[in-house]
Amino acid sequence: MIYRMRRFVVHSATVRISTSSRAVGRLLCALVSVIAGIGLAAANSSAQTNSTLLYAASAYGTYATVGNVVTVGKTAPVMISTQCGTAQVGVSKTGTSASVSDPPLLSTGVTNTSASSALNVATSSSTVASLSLLSGLVTASAVTAVSTTSVNSEGAFEESGTGSNFTNLVIAGIPFIGTPAPNTTVPLLGFGSVVLNQQTIVQTATSAHLTVNMIDISITVTNILGIPVGTQIIVADAYSSLLEVRSPAALGGEAYGTQIIGQLVTSSPTAPAIEPCTGTGGRTVTKTLAGVTIPLVLSSGTITDTAEGTATSAGANGETSDTIQGVNLLSGVVTADVISDQANGSTSDGIHLTLTTSGSFTNIVVLGQPGINDNVPPNTRVPLAGFGTLWLHRIVTTADSIEIRMLEIQITEENVLGLPIGADIRVGDSSIALLSASD
Repeated sequence: MIYRMRRFVVHSATVRISTSSRAVGRLLCALVSVIAGIGLAAANSSAQTNSTLLYAASAYGTYATVGNVVTVGKTAPVMISTQCGTAQVGVSKTGTSASVSDPPLLSTGVTNTSASSALNVATSSSTVASLSLLSGLVTASAVTAVSTTSVNSEGAFEESGTGSNFTNLVIAGIPFIGTPAPNTTVPLLGFGSVVLNQQTIVQTATSAHLTVNMIDISITVTNILGIPVGTQIIVADAYSSLLEVRSPAALGGEAYGTQIIGQLVTSSPTAPAIEPCTGTGGRTVTKTLAGVTIPLVLSSGTITDTAEGTATSAGANGETSDTIQGVNLLSGVVTADVISDQANGSTSDGIHLTLTTSGSFTNIVVLGQPGINDNVPPNTRVPLAGFGTLWLHRIVTTADSIEIRMLEIQITEENVLGLPIGADIRVGDSSIALLSASD
Protein backbone atom coordinates (compact mmCIF):
# COMPACT_ATOMS: atom_id res chain seq x y z
CA MET A 1 0.00 0.00 0.00
CA ILE A 2 1.36 3.43 -0.93
CA TYR A 3 1.27 5.99 1.86
CA ARG A 4 1.52 9.54 0.64
CA MET A 5 0.53 12.61 2.57
CA ARG A 6 0.63 16.38 2.44
CA ARG A 7 1.12 18.03 5.79
CA PHE A 8 -0.47 21.31 6.86
CA VAL A 9 1.68 22.97 9.49
CA VAL A 10 -0.48 24.07 12.43
CA HIS A 11 1.00 26.31 15.09
CA SER A 12 -0.55 24.73 18.15
CA ALA A 13 0.62 22.51 21.00
CA THR A 14 -0.70 19.63 23.07
CA VAL A 15 0.80 18.27 26.30
CA ARG A 16 1.12 14.50 26.74
CA ILE A 17 0.59 13.50 30.39
CA SER A 18 3.18 10.72 30.25
CA THR A 19 6.04 12.84 28.92
CA SER A 20 4.87 16.49 29.17
CA SER A 21 6.56 17.15 25.78
CA ARG A 22 5.33 19.29 22.89
CA ALA A 23 2.83 17.53 20.67
CA VAL A 24 3.97 16.60 17.19
CA GLY A 25 2.71 14.85 14.09
CA ARG A 26 -0.20 17.29 13.66
CA LEU A 27 -1.22 15.93 10.26
CA LEU A 28 -4.28 14.04 11.47
CA CYS A 29 -5.64 17.05 13.34
CA ALA A 30 -5.23 19.19 10.23
CA LEU A 31 -6.94 16.67 7.99
CA VAL A 32 -9.90 16.34 10.36
CA SER A 33 -10.23 20.11 10.38
CA VAL A 34 -10.29 20.26 6.59
CA ILE A 35 -12.95 17.55 6.38
CA ALA A 36 -15.09 19.39 8.94
CA GLY A 37 -14.92 22.51 6.78
CA ILE A 38 -13.17 24.66 9.33
CA GLY A 39 -10.96 26.05 6.61
CA LEU A 40 -7.64 25.30 8.24
CA ALA A 41 -6.05 24.65 4.85
CA ALA A 42 -6.88 28.12 3.59
CA ALA A 43 -5.62 29.75 6.73
CA ASN A 44 -2.29 27.97 6.46
CA SER A 45 -1.84 27.50 2.72
CA SER A 46 1.33 29.57 2.76
CA ALA A 47 2.88 27.12 5.26
CA GLN A 48 2.01 23.99 3.27
CA THR A 49 4.88 21.44 3.09
CA ASN A 50 5.39 17.82 2.14
CA SER A 51 6.26 15.28 4.80
CA THR A 52 6.78 11.55 5.01
CA LEU A 53 5.90 9.38 8.02
CA LEU A 54 8.36 6.51 8.37
CA TYR A 55 7.62 3.33 10.33
CA ALA A 56 10.16 1.08 12.05
CA ALA A 57 9.68 -2.01 14.20
CA SER A 58 11.87 -4.93 15.21
CA ALA A 59 12.05 -7.72 17.77
CA TYR A 60 14.18 -10.66 18.88
CA GLY A 61 14.11 -13.28 21.61
CA THR A 62 17.51 -13.49 23.29
CA TYR A 63 20.93 -11.88 22.85
CA ALA A 64 24.17 -11.95 24.85
CA THR A 65 27.38 -9.99 24.51
CA VAL A 66 30.69 -9.43 26.26
CA GLY A 67 31.73 -5.93 25.29
CA ASN A 68 31.67 -5.87 21.48
CA VAL A 69 31.82 -9.66 21.19
CA VAL A 70 28.52 -11.45 20.59
CA THR A 71 28.30 -14.74 22.49
CA VAL A 72 24.67 -15.55 21.68
CA GLY A 73 23.26 -14.13 18.45
CA LYS A 74 19.78 -12.62 18.26
CA THR A 75 17.13 -15.36 18.10
CA ALA A 76 14.15 -15.11 15.72
CA PRO A 77 15.02 -11.53 14.72
CA VAL A 78 12.43 -9.63 12.63
CA MET A 79 12.48 -6.12 11.19
CA ILE A 80 10.06 -4.26 8.93
CA SER A 81 12.33 -1.35 8.18
CA THR A 82 15.64 -0.23 6.84
CA GLN A 83 17.86 1.75 9.14
CA CYS A 84 15.55 4.77 9.18
CA GLY A 85 12.21 3.13 8.50
CA THR A 86 9.72 2.46 5.73
CA ALA A 87 6.95 4.64 4.35
CA GLN A 88 4.82 1.57 3.66
CA VAL A 89 1.68 0.78 5.64
CA GLY A 90 0.44 -2.77 6.12
CA VAL A 91 3.86 -4.44 6.29
CA SER A 92 4.08 -7.46 8.61
CA LYS A 93 6.82 -9.97 9.40
CA THR A 94 7.04 -12.85 11.87
CA GLY A 95 9.85 -15.02 13.14
CA THR A 96 10.31 -18.18 15.17
CA SER A 97 13.17 -20.22 16.52
CA ALA A 98 13.45 -23.52 18.30
CA SER A 99 15.02 -23.95 21.73
CA VAL A 100 18.35 -22.30 22.50
CA SER A 101 20.92 -23.70 24.92
CA ASP A 102 24.15 -21.94 25.86
CA PRO A 103 24.98 -22.87 29.46
CA PRO A 104 25.52 -21.33 31.89
CA LEU A 105 24.19 -18.16 30.25
CA LEU A 106 20.75 -19.21 29.08
CA SER A 107 18.37 -21.80 27.75
CA THR A 108 14.94 -21.29 26.23
CA GLY A 109 12.08 -23.04 24.53
CA VAL A 110 10.42 -21.69 21.39
CA THR A 111 10.70 -17.97 20.57
CA ASN A 112 8.09 -16.13 18.47
CA THR A 113 8.48 -12.56 17.20
CA SER A 114 6.53 -10.12 15.04
CA ALA A 115 6.81 -6.60 13.63
CA SER A 116 4.26 -4.61 11.65
CA SER A 117 3.05 -1.22 10.44
CA ALA A 118 -0.51 0.09 10.17
CA LEU A 119 -1.76 3.60 9.45
CA ASN A 120 -0.03 5.82 12.04
CA VAL A 121 1.04 2.79 14.15
CA ALA A 122 4.23 0.73 14.39
CA THR A 123 4.30 -2.28 16.71
CA SER A 124 6.38 -5.34 17.55
CA SER A 125 6.37 -8.24 20.00
CA SER A 126 8.61 -11.03 21.27
CA THR A 127 7.63 -14.07 23.35
CA VAL A 128 10.21 -16.45 24.82
CA ALA A 129 9.03 -19.71 26.43
CA SER A 130 10.63 -21.91 29.13
CA LEU A 131 13.37 -19.47 30.11
CA SER A 132 16.34 -20.25 32.37
CA LEU A 133 19.21 -17.80 32.92
CA LEU A 134 22.47 -18.12 34.85
CA SER A 135 21.99 -21.85 35.51
CA GLY A 136 18.49 -21.34 36.90
CA LEU A 137 19.03 -18.18 38.93
CA VAL A 138 16.31 -16.51 36.81
CA THR A 139 13.46 -18.58 35.37
CA ALA A 140 10.05 -17.98 33.77
CA SER A 141 7.44 -20.02 31.96
CA ALA A 142 7.12 -17.24 29.38
CA VAL A 143 8.28 -13.67 28.83
CA THR A 144 6.56 -11.30 26.39
CA ALA A 145 7.61 -7.83 25.24
CA VAL A 146 5.32 -5.52 23.27
CA SER A 147 6.23 -2.09 21.90
CA THR A 148 3.77 0.25 20.15
CA THR A 149 4.35 3.77 18.87
CA SER A 150 1.45 5.68 17.32
CA VAL A 151 -0.04 9.03 16.38
CA ASN A 152 -3.26 9.72 18.29
CA SER A 153 -6.39 11.53 17.13
CA GLU A 154 -4.96 14.85 18.28
CA GLY A 155 -1.82 14.39 16.18
CA ALA A 156 0.50 13.64 19.11
CA PHE A 157 2.95 10.76 19.39
CA GLU A 158 2.21 8.06 21.97
CA GLU A 159 4.26 5.08 23.15
CA SER A 160 2.94 2.00 24.97
CA GLY A 161 4.34 -1.22 26.38
CA THR A 162 0.85 -2.64 27.02
CA GLY A 163 0.85 -6.41 26.60
CA SER A 164 4.34 -6.90 28.02
CA ASN A 165 4.28 -9.49 30.81
CA PHE A 166 5.95 -12.31 32.72
CA THR A 167 4.49 -15.73 33.49
CA ASN A 168 5.85 -17.46 36.61
CA LEU A 169 8.92 -15.28 36.96
CA VAL A 170 11.28 -16.46 39.72
CA ILE A 171 14.57 -14.77 40.69
CA ALA A 172 16.90 -16.45 43.20
CA GLY A 173 13.98 -18.52 44.47
CA ILE A 174 11.67 -15.55 44.95
CA PRO A 175 8.51 -15.54 42.79
CA PHE A 176 7.28 -12.30 41.21
CA ILE A 177 3.53 -11.98 40.95
CA GLY A 178 2.34 -10.12 37.87
CA THR A 179 4.56 -7.79 35.86
CA PRO A 180 6.92 -5.41 37.70
CA ALA A 181 6.67 -1.69 37.03
CA PRO A 182 8.79 -0.40 34.15
CA ASN A 183 12.53 -0.24 34.85
CA THR A 184 12.49 -2.26 38.07
CA THR A 185 16.06 -3.13 39.12
CA VAL A 186 16.74 -6.27 41.17
CA PRO A 187 20.22 -7.07 42.61
CA LEU A 188 21.69 -10.46 41.66
CA LEU A 189 23.96 -11.34 44.56
CA GLY A 190 27.31 -12.57 43.31
CA PHE A 191 26.61 -11.62 39.69
CA GLY A 192 25.39 -8.03 39.25
CA SER A 193 21.84 -6.88 38.60
CA VAL A 194 18.81 -7.33 36.37
CA VAL A 195 16.41 -4.71 35.06
CA LEU A 196 12.86 -6.01 34.57
CA ASN A 197 10.35 -4.55 32.12
CA GLN A 198 12.95 -2.10 30.89
CA GLN A 199 11.30 0.63 28.80
CA THR A 200 13.20 3.39 27.04
CA ILE A 201 11.21 6.20 25.40
CA VAL A 202 12.77 8.86 23.18
CA GLN A 203 10.60 11.61 21.71
CA THR A 204 11.44 14.72 19.70
CA ALA A 205 9.41 17.22 17.70
CA THR A 206 9.36 14.85 14.71
CA SER A 207 9.97 11.36 16.09
CA ALA A 208 9.18 8.89 18.84
CA HIS A 209 10.32 5.41 19.70
CA LEU A 210 9.99 2.84 22.46
CA THR A 211 12.38 -0.01 23.26
CA VAL A 212 11.17 -2.74 25.62
CA ASN A 213 13.62 -5.28 27.07
CA MET A 214 11.78 -7.50 29.54
CA ILE A 215 15.04 -8.80 31.05
CA ASP A 216 18.40 -7.00 30.93
CA ILE A 217 21.10 -8.71 33.01
CA SER A 218 24.47 -7.07 33.66
CA ILE A 219 27.34 -9.15 35.05
CA THR A 220 29.47 -6.76 37.11
CA VAL A 221 31.35 -9.04 39.54
CA THR A 222 33.44 -12.18 39.35
CA ASN A 223 31.07 -15.13 39.87
CA ILE A 224 30.99 -18.86 40.58
CA LEU A 225 29.80 -19.66 37.05
CA GLY A 226 32.84 -18.03 35.47
CA ILE A 227 30.74 -15.70 33.32
CA PRO A 228 32.98 -12.80 32.26
CA VAL A 229 32.46 -9.42 33.89
CA GLY A 230 30.88 -7.12 31.31
CA THR A 231 28.48 -9.76 29.98
CA GLN A 232 25.00 -8.49 29.10
CA ILE A 233 22.00 -10.76 28.51
CA ILE A 234 18.82 -9.44 26.89
CA VAL A 235 15.56 -11.42 26.82
CA ALA A 236 12.41 -10.40 24.87
CA ASP A 237 13.26 -7.24 22.96
CA ALA A 238 10.63 -5.20 21.10
CA TYR A 239 11.17 -1.86 19.36
CA SER A 240 8.81 0.53 17.53
CA SER A 241 9.32 3.96 16.04
CA LEU A 242 7.68 6.71 13.99
CA LEU A 243 9.57 9.49 12.24
CA GLU A 244 8.17 12.46 10.34
CA VAL A 245 10.59 13.70 7.69
CA ARG A 246 9.81 17.16 6.30
CA SER A 247 11.66 16.49 3.07
CA PRO A 248 10.96 14.62 -0.18
CA ALA A 249 12.90 11.69 1.28
CA ALA A 250 14.63 10.48 4.40
CA LEU A 251 18.22 9.26 4.33
CA GLY A 252 19.67 5.95 5.42
CA GLY A 253 22.87 3.95 5.12
CA GLU A 254 26.27 3.61 6.70
CA ALA A 255 29.92 2.93 6.02
CA TYR A 256 32.07 0.44 7.92
CA GLY A 257 35.44 -1.21 7.55
CA THR A 258 34.91 -4.88 8.34
CA GLN A 259 32.22 -7.26 9.52
CA ILE A 260 31.72 -11.00 9.89
CA ILE A 261 28.14 -12.29 9.72
CA GLY A 262 27.03 -15.83 10.51
CA GLN A 263 25.34 -18.10 12.99
CA LEU A 264 27.94 -16.94 15.50
CA VAL A 265 28.70 -13.30 14.77
CA THR A 266 32.35 -12.87 15.63
CA SER A 267 32.84 -9.26 14.51
CA SER A 268 30.34 -6.41 14.37
CA PRO A 269 30.86 -3.48 11.95
CA THR A 270 34.10 -1.65 12.67
CA ALA A 271 34.25 2.17 12.84
CA PRO A 272 30.66 2.51 11.55
CA ALA A 273 29.64 5.96 10.29
CA ILE A 274 25.83 6.16 10.25
CA GLU A 275 23.81 8.33 7.88
CA PRO A 276 21.03 9.86 10.07
CA CYS A 277 17.48 9.86 8.70
CA THR A 278 17.41 13.65 8.50
CA GLY A 279 21.04 14.01 7.44
CA THR A 280 24.00 15.60 9.18
CA GLY A 281 23.19 19.21 8.33
CA GLY A 282 25.98 19.15 5.78
CA ARG A 283 28.63 18.18 8.33
CA THR A 284 30.90 15.21 7.69
CA VAL A 285 30.75 12.61 10.46
CA THR A 286 34.03 10.69 10.64
CA LYS A 287 34.79 7.48 12.54
CA THR A 288 38.27 5.97 12.74
CA LEU A 289 39.87 2.83 14.12
CA ALA A 290 43.59 2.11 14.38
CA GLY A 291 43.04 -1.38 12.99
CA VAL A 292 41.31 -4.70 13.55
CA THR A 293 42.73 -8.18 14.08
CA ILE A 294 40.81 -11.44 14.15
CA PRO A 295 43.44 -14.20 14.16
CA LEU A 296 43.61 -16.24 10.93
CA VAL A 297 40.51 -14.48 9.53
CA LEU A 298 41.25 -10.80 8.93
CA SER A 299 43.48 -7.92 9.88
CA SER A 300 43.82 -4.32 8.77
CA GLY A 301 45.54 -1.05 9.41
CA THR A 302 43.70 2.23 9.92
CA ILE A 303 39.99 2.30 9.06
CA THR A 304 38.31 5.65 8.27
CA ASP A 305 34.57 5.92 7.61
CA THR A 306 32.47 9.00 6.86
CA ALA A 307 28.81 9.98 6.45
CA GLU A 308 27.38 13.29 5.25
CA GLY A 309 23.93 14.39 4.13
CA THR A 310 21.14 16.95 4.04
CA ALA A 311 17.35 16.55 4.00
CA THR A 312 15.36 19.74 3.42
CA SER A 313 12.17 20.77 1.67
CA ALA A 314 14.23 21.27 -1.48
CA GLY A 315 15.52 17.70 -1.59
CA ALA A 316 17.71 15.08 0.04
CA ASN A 317 21.26 13.93 -0.67
CA GLY A 318 23.71 11.76 1.19
CA GLU A 319 27.14 10.20 0.93
CA THR A 320 29.01 7.50 2.86
CA SER A 321 32.62 6.47 2.33
CA ASP A 322 35.20 4.06 3.64
CA THR A 323 39.02 3.75 3.44
CA ILE A 324 40.97 0.78 4.84
CA GLN A 325 44.73 0.36 4.98
CA GLY A 326 46.69 -2.90 4.93
CA VAL A 327 43.97 -5.54 4.43
CA ASN A 328 44.78 -9.23 4.94
CA LEU A 329 42.08 -11.92 4.71
CA LEU A 330 42.28 -15.65 5.49
CA SER A 331 45.97 -15.53 6.42
CA GLY A 332 47.14 -14.07 3.13
CA VAL A 333 44.59 -15.49 0.70
CA VAL A 334 43.51 -11.92 -0.13
CA THR A 335 45.62 -8.82 0.52
CA ALA A 336 45.49 -5.15 -0.47
CA ASP A 337 47.46 -2.06 0.48
CA VAL A 338 44.41 0.25 0.38
CA ILE A 339 40.68 -0.21 -0.25
CA SER A 340 38.37 2.76 -0.80
CA ASP A 341 34.64 2.93 -1.53
CA GLN A 342 31.80 5.45 -1.64
CA ALA A 343 28.01 5.48 -2.03
CA ASN A 344 25.96 8.52 -3.09
CA GLY A 345 22.25 9.26 -3.38
CA SER A 346 20.10 12.29 -4.14
CA THR A 347 16.52 13.29 -5.00
CA SER A 348 14.60 16.53 -5.42
CA ASP A 349 11.08 15.08 -5.41
CA GLY A 350 11.21 11.72 -3.60
CA ILE A 351 10.29 9.92 -6.82
CA HIS A 352 13.28 10.30 -9.15
CA LEU A 353 16.34 8.95 -7.35
CA THR A 354 20.01 9.08 -8.31
CA LEU A 355 22.10 6.31 -6.69
CA THR A 356 25.77 5.74 -7.52
CA THR A 357 28.89 4.05 -6.11
CA SER A 358 32.61 4.11 -6.70
CA GLY A 359 35.49 2.03 -5.36
CA SER A 360 39.16 1.28 -5.84
CA PHE A 361 41.88 -1.18 -4.85
CA THR A 362 45.59 -0.51 -4.46
CA ASN A 363 47.83 -3.56 -4.95
CA ILE A 364 45.17 -6.20 -4.46
CA VAL A 365 46.40 -9.80 -4.62
CA VAL A 366 44.29 -12.96 -4.56
CA LEU A 367 46.24 -16.16 -4.00
CA GLY A 368 46.14 -18.37 -7.09
CA GLN A 369 44.36 -15.72 -9.19
CA PRO A 370 47.02 -13.86 -11.24
CA GLY A 371 44.34 -12.22 -13.38
CA ILE A 372 42.94 -10.21 -10.46
CA ASN A 373 44.30 -6.66 -10.38
CA ASP A 374 43.36 -3.17 -9.20
CA ASN A 375 41.11 -2.64 -12.23
CA VAL A 376 38.84 -5.61 -11.58
CA PRO A 377 35.34 -4.81 -12.89
CA PRO A 378 32.33 -4.50 -10.54
CA ASN A 379 30.60 -7.70 -9.39
CA THR A 380 33.55 -9.97 -10.11
CA ARG A 381 32.94 -13.42 -8.67
CA VAL A 382 35.93 -15.67 -7.94
CA PRO A 383 35.82 -19.25 -6.57
CA LEU A 384 38.11 -19.73 -3.57
CA ALA A 385 39.13 -23.37 -3.35
CA GLY A 386 38.69 -24.70 0.17
CA PHE A 387 36.61 -21.72 1.31
CA GLY A 388 33.77 -20.73 -1.02
CA THR A 389 33.20 -17.59 -3.07
CA LEU A 390 34.99 -14.24 -3.23
CA TRP A 391 33.19 -11.15 -4.55
CA LEU A 392 35.21 -8.11 -5.60
CA HIS A 393 33.67 -4.63 -5.94
CA ARG A 394 30.20 -6.07 -5.39
CA ILE A 395 27.24 -3.69 -5.91
CA VAL A 396 23.84 -4.49 -4.38
CA THR A 397 20.84 -2.36 -5.35
CA THR A 398 17.15 -2.04 -4.48
CA ALA A 399 14.54 0.42 -5.72
CA ASP A 400 15.67 3.04 -3.20
CA SER A 401 19.15 2.02 -2.03
CA ILE A 402 22.62 1.09 -3.20
CA GLU A 403 25.45 -0.68 -1.38
CA ILE A 404 29.04 -1.38 -2.37
CA ARG A 405 31.03 -4.22 -0.78
CA MET A 406 34.61 -4.09 -1.98
CA LEU A 407 35.47 -7.56 -0.63
CA GLU A 408 33.01 -10.24 0.39
CA ILE A 409 33.88 -13.85 1.15
CA GLN A 410 31.05 -16.36 1.55
CA ILE A 411 32.16 -19.54 3.33
CA THR A 412 30.44 -22.53 1.70
CA GLU A 413 33.04 -25.28 2.25
CA GLU A 414 34.77 -26.98 5.16
CA ASN A 415 38.09 -25.18 5.56
CA VAL A 416 41.46 -25.36 7.28
CA LEU A 417 40.69 -22.28 9.40
CA GLY A 418 37.58 -23.85 10.90
CA LEU A 419 35.28 -21.04 9.77
CA PRO A 420 31.64 -22.13 9.93
CA ILE A 421 29.78 -22.70 6.69
CA GLY A 422 27.48 -19.74 6.12
CA ALA A 423 29.91 -17.15 7.48
CA ASP A 424 30.04 -13.94 5.44
CA ILE A 425 33.16 -11.75 5.66
CA ARG A 426 32.83 -8.18 4.36
CA VAL A 427 35.51 -5.55 3.97
CA GLY A 428 34.93 -2.02 2.71
CA ASP A 429 31.18 -1.45 2.82
CA SER A 430 29.30 1.77 2.04
CA SER A 431 25.56 2.19 1.48
CA ILE A 432 22.98 4.92 0.99
CA ALA A 433 19.17 4.83 0.89
CA LEU A 434 16.52 7.42 -0.01
CA LEU A 435 13.20 6.64 1.65
CA SER A 436 10.09 8.51 0.55
CA ALA A 437 6.30 8.28 0.73
CA SER A 438 6.28 6.93 -2.83
CA ASP A 439 8.17 3.78 -1.77
